Amino acid sequence: MSAHSRERPQVYIYHFGCWIVAATRHSLAMLAMLVMLHLAANTAVGQETTGPLEWGTSVRLRYESKQDFNFDDSSQDYLLTRTRLHLRYTTDNGGEGFVELQDARVFGESLLGIPPVNGGATPNIYEDHLDIHQAYWNWSFDNASLRVGRQKFTLGDKRLVASLEWVNTARVHDGIRLTVGSAETRQVDFFLSKLVAVDPHDFNDQSRTGSRYMDSSFHGIFAQDGATLTEGQLSYWYFYRENSQYDDKVSTVGLRFTNDKLWWQPDLQAAYQFGKFDGDDHSAWMLHAGVRHNLEKNASFSLAYNFGSGDSDPSDDKHGTFDNLYPLNHPYYGHMDLFSLQNIHNLELSYTKNFGKGMQINAIWNAFWLAEEDTDAWYNAGSVPIRIATTDVDPYVGNELDINVRAPLFSGRLNLLAGVSTFLAGSYLEDFNLTNDAFFYYISATYTIH
Repeated sequence: MSAHSRERPQVYIYHFGCWIVAATRHSLAMLAMLVMLHLAANTAVGQETTGPLEWGTSVRLRYESKQDFNFDDSSQDYLLTRTRLHLRYTTDNGGEGFVELQDARVFGESLLGIPPVNGGATPNIYEDHLDIHQAYWNWSFDNASLRVGRQKFTLGDKRLVASLEWVNTARVHDGIRLTVGSAETRQVDFFLSKLVAVDPHDFNDQSRTGSRYMDSSFHGIFAQDGATLTEGQLSYWYFYRENSQYDDKVSTVGLRFTNDKLWWQPDLQAAYQFGKFDGDDHSAWMLHAGVRHNLEKNASFSLAYNFGSGDSDPSDDKHGTFDNLYPLNHPYYGHMDLFSLQNIHNLELSYTKNFGKGMQINAIWNAFWLAEEDTDAWYNAGSVPIRIATTDVDPYVGNELDINVRAPLFSGRLNLLAGVSTFLAGSYLEDFNLTNDAFFYYISATYTIH
């Protein structure tokens, strides 16, 4: 047994102790603020009157501690805050106007910490100083609706397109969305959009930021089909991402099948991409194959395999790395956000247990291998390379264990979330002479008034 392995229990105990102390310190401040908000909300709600104008607000506070995220002595700790206020106006003929303000900030971060936190960068995932988060008008018709303005796209299981609520500033698009049909039978969404880049100190707009994905136009068709099959549901889609500055013209076609009526509930999906990526001919694909089984006493178990293709030869004029688009990677490939659906083989086991009054415990284990370890990179949840390929490295990157607990209070208005994760380094990292394991601890509280 190596010295590093012998020291692992002490490292766990040390970091867990640090997490408890820090979480307690920040929890006291969070609790005081949330109690005052709860009392004020109860008074305000009691004074509300019915009418076409409605309002709501939410406050989220989350403390995070990240240790050894570069697998060599490092740390980063900070507190995230996010406050939202929205107004909704409805008309008698089916019209709806919606405006939501957002203020997101980060406190206590270290300028020398790893991973780094840049609260002044544009685009930004940490800070957005009082800006318009959403603003749209929605028209409803007999079997369709049309939404125009700044809005959120959450499609299917969020594996390719999602609003990314885990990130402090979240993700919104300026666009047009036409929805035809109903979710119970067959519903099709047509959309034209461009992602909104968060400028923490100025108005969020469509100014170019130099980011491949932020500066892209994103359009598509997404269908949910519960009528074609007598058992199960289909989803199919076509997405198109274009960025002339990078010479990107990526088309994605995909299909998903699910059936929640079976003893073992399947979730199967695949997507193929073609077009141009950085001027090269782009050909890439992804696969997700999962099954879930509901156990007795409000528990479930699931097993899944995920694959995202990599590039086999970076020196030619072909690009084979799957373009993960605009996903919610956080719940799928480890809560530490060290992986995306790019250049990976991923095996996942998960267990969920529900208790009374909405409390839930989740335990998830993931193992990761690179598909093209010698010719492509290891990409994190934001599609940023963590390590660039070298020859003669082992494909096994490591495995991650995530445990979290969710608990709603005050009739669901206050939601608490606490989690701990660890990533155990594999042979790939050892080939880079990196042997430290990474740790992640967080505690979050969200108070919502609808």
